[in-house]
Amino acid sequence: MKKLLLLLSITVLIFSCNSHQATTPVATDTTLQEHADTTKEIQGNFFPVTSFLKGQLIALDSIPFTPLLYTTIDNKTDSVWLKKDQLATFLAPFFSVNIDTTNLIPYFKETKFNDQTVNAITLTYEPLGVLPDSIQLRGWNVYIDSASGNVRSVYLLKQYKEQGQSYIQQLIWTTDKSAKITTILDQPNGDTKLLKEQKIIWDDNQ
Repeated sequence: MKKLLLLLSITVLIFSCNSHQATTPVATDTTLQEHADTTKEIQGNFFPVTSFLKGQLIALDSIPFTPLLYTTIDNKTDSVWLKKDQLATFLAPFFSVNIDTTNLIPYFKETKFNDQTVNAITLTYEPLGVLPDSIQLRGWNVYIDSASGNVRSVYLLKQYKEQGQSYIQQLIWTTDKSAKITTILDQPNGDTKLLKEQKIIWDDNQ
């Protein structure tokens, strides 16, 4: 569980660093207080991630661009054009649990952080304790533009077992642009091995 939470924390840091275009200001008592005021746990009203992603799939039907899938295994990358309806199959592993308030609030907590340096609100969801075996999801983040209120991206982390092996999967969904799934083997000795990266893009500017 510590390893999974570390992956989640690292991803939050990566997104923040990638979005940071200006030099980070020196923290003062005022900025530290603002940080404390804008970072808090919220009880209830989880962001409906599953509904959002399904809405993105529907929106794909109207774009004049055929999705392109890049698959990387052992540093070798292949690409293939996909039909738009194949993206639902690509995302199926992350639709096994419907992410909304009613079914997951007993198991996860939501923390909200308004990062004014990058004009973004981050919603972070972490387990409240040991999760039942029926829940493969281990945590997720939602990144929202502070000015527009639009979702910039979504990150999901899940863990599952198959044929005696333990796997970690991460999804990074960039709104209206791309989706990437990374599959990692979680080895018994505590090491991890990157098995595969799959990225679908449907924005010709990517």
